[in-house]
Amino acid sequence: MAFQALYRKYRPQRFGELVGQEHISTALATAVRDGRVGHAYLFSGPRGNGKTTTARILAKALNCLDLGVDGEPCGQCENCVAITAGTFGDLIEMDAASQRGVDEARDLVSRISLGLGATSKRKVYLLDEVHMLTPAASNTLLKTLEEPPAHVVFILATTEPEKVLPTIRSRTQHFEFKYLTVDEISGLLASILDDEGVAYEPDALVLVARAAGGSARDSESLLDLVLAGGGAVTVPAVEAALGGAPFEMRMEILDAIATHDVPGVLVGLAALLDAAHDPRRIAEGLLAALRDAFLLVAGGGRVALDEPEDVQARIRAVGEAMGNATLVRALETLGQAVVDMRGIDAADPRLVLEIALVRLARRESNVALATIADRVERLEALVADGTPRPTAKPANAPPSAPAASPAPAASAAPVASPAPVASTESGGRPTKPPALGALRKAAAASAPDPDPRGTVAPSPAPVEEPVAEVTFDLDDAIVAWASVLESLSRGLKTSIMEAQPVRVDGNVIVFGVARTHIDIVRPKFQKDADAIREAFIRELGSAPRFSFAPHEWGAEDGPPHRRQSVGPDPEPLAEIDDAIDLVDPEQLVDAPITEGPAVDSLSRLADTFGATVVEEQPKS
Repeated sequence: MAFQALYRKYRPQRFGELVGQEHISTALATAVRDGRVGHAYLFSGPRGNGKTTTARILAKALNCLDLGVDGEPCGQCENCVAITAGTFGDLIEMDAASQRGVDEARDLVSRISLGLGATSKRKVYLLDEVHMLTPAASNTLLKTLEEPPAHVVFILATTEPEKVLPTIRSRTQHFEFKYLTVDEISGLLASILDDEGVAYEPDALVLVARAAGGSARDSESLLDLVLAGGGAVTVPAVEAALGGAPFEMRMEILDAIATHDVPGVLVGLAALLDAAHDPRRIAEGLLAALRDAFLLVAGGGRVALDEPEDVQARIRAVGEAMGNATLVRALETLGQAVVDMRGIDAADPRLVLEIALVRLARRESNVALATIADRVERLEALVADGTPRPTAKPANAPPSAPAASPAPAASAAPVASPAPVASTESGGRPTKPPALGALRKAAAASAPDPDPRGTVAPSPAPVEEPVAEVTFDLDDAIVAWASVLESLSRGLKTSIMEAQPVRVDGNVIVFGVARTHIDIVRPKFQKDADAIREAFIRELGSAPRFSFAPHEWGAEDGPPHRRQSVGPDPEPLAEIDDAIDLVDPEQLVDAPITEGPAVDSLSRLADTFGATVVEEQPKS
């Protein structure tokens, strides 16, 4: 007898033999038993999960000459045997992928009213891959699908129901087939091997089930491949037949990625390649392990996996070592590598995989943008809160020495006082630390003068005290803004130089901008906010945020490029900046009009150039 593939040999012949689709088989058997069969059905779902098989079982039940009381076909009558053999005249199967045109649809409609065979009860039309029909062919079937003859039943099957015309879907009863679980596929394969009389290891069947990706037909095809090697179905036999990387070797590569061990990654990959494992299958195995690790870590242990407890513990340990952000980046990078290796332009799939794994293992490139953004947000929140962060003090450090009494001014030069520390309120909660500008002024005022004998009085020993995290004030923002502008590109500088800091709220710098320029400045800030913020970080040591307010400037304040001289001896810039005050726009009034003769533009031109201005009069 000729060899027959397992998926054909063990194709289900009754509703009860369908695996994993009980929600569909029960509904159809009940409809047949109660005489409530619809005129059109749409079966959709992933490949290899029983859509065509279920359609044939339904056709068998509708035409069975000895139907069971539970709606199951007998499988022994003339019609059931003919449908099983594919010779039943009133089951018309049409491949819509190859017969997709309007002519085929018209031919089907023209023959639909033909009578039944001598033993037939229903004429069943099975249209496979119905989403491949052209729009014209689909529209040709619409009326017939809505009101077919009483003896006709349509069954449409597709893997992509979203591509089927909505008008067709609305005329059918839609059943969605689902992926099978690893346990369901393992049980199916075990029953097949029991019938075949082949010994097997349960763990080996789990490997086949996972490689099948939820498809019953794919799992049976893979089992055929394993059985071709002869002998029992064991874990080594499955790994050798399917080319998948052994679990522990995959984990060693992921461990190397988590510890940023680039040589370890390459050594582990080389061991798999030397063992004749296909690089594409290695990449797919690593991707599957990363997905499991991501589900275990991100799901907090509430996402169930079809893996033994020891395997889950091993995968979870790798996932926790890598972290969520690195796991997501690894999934994206390795997923793209799998796509690249499948492409026709991939000259050497090994090189694609090696580059992807090294990129993941390199420490300097293993920080995702999402991770950086998360860190920046935490730092910004910390700065805005103003809470001091005391430095850790060694456990064995001696107690702080008492402060020394100040020396008389006549006998010694003034001594620089230590940097101010954060004070505490009566309730014990630390107050906001002094601003950076205040610290600078205090340091300048307390700087030691040179000793007349050419020496400087020594500074006191540092005191082990908690150091407050320093913020910035308006003075610092104004001084830093001038340096920030100089560090930016000329085009960006020209666009935003109309802005000037007018207020600091926590870590938010409020820029005053003239009403005529605010619509120009704000979009530029938003577009290049990262570059401006980085420049501020270099100047202030802190990451500010930005806000804008309409502001009208006078002649002596505002942006430096618009300030006018106030006399031969202007005040220092720091004092002018200290004098900047916010202006309420509602309090602004127009300046009084200067008394004197009115001067028009024509008179000014005549006086300046000594010319006569001739006006062109309109024609009457």
